[in-house]
Amino acid sequence: MKSRLKKITIFSLVFLFIFSTTLTTAPKKEVKAAEGYSGKIFRHWTRLRTGKSKKAKVLKTLKVGTAVTVYGTSGSWRKVSVAGKTGYVPKQYVYVGTKAPSLTGSTYKKGQTVAEFAQRFVGNPYVWGGTDLNRGADCSGFIGSIYRSFGYKLPRSSSELRSAGRKVSYSQKQPGDIICYNGHVAMYIGNGKIVHASSRKTGIKISQRANYRSIVCVRRIVK
Repeated sequence: MKSRLKKITIFSLVFLFIFSTTLTTAPKKEVKAAEGYSGKIFRHWTRLRTGKSKKAKVLKTLKVGTAVTVYGTSGSWRKVSVAGKTGYVPKQYVYVGTKAPSLTGSTYKKGQTVAEFAQRFVGNPYVWGGTDLNRGADCSGFIGSIYRSFGYKLPRSSSELRSAGRKVSYSQKQPGDIICYNGHVAMYIGNGKIVHASSRKTGIKISQRANYRSIVCVRRIVK
């Protein structure tokens, strides 16, 4: 009996030691909200909903001109917050702010900032001859408008962009670089991916493979 009690006591002490150690050393789960970027409701009033469906609960009715914070685009919906409420609205009613952040740091860091800014407009329409990041742009219009937001003036056509900035090899590509194809142009965003105004059907989108077609050249714009 004494031997059994001794074993129980030892087990209890070991358990308490392990439990207390876990409490003091286990990392706390940190929940960090995405920073988001500025936008507003335009074209038509809309409803902020709890989910990406017209059947989802309505949180708030938003009038044209209502300022929102945009967190991203998923399918035909944008995640936004307004007046302390976060939800989803149809992407076509959200104007994404075109004021670009400042370019600082190394060439890589500057290019990364440009690439991140370009991805804000994913889901917006492709319009042949267009240069508007919200209402629609074609492939070269999209690239030119992104860089114009940072103070760079680039040639208008995809063929002329082959001489913009300076040439780098495909193996040296970094975020923000322009990738030129025959009759098309895109922006490299890292991890083998590009963002581009692809077609009328898909609009501005991210493609998983930068080398999905034959590459003519890679150009670096940032200095």
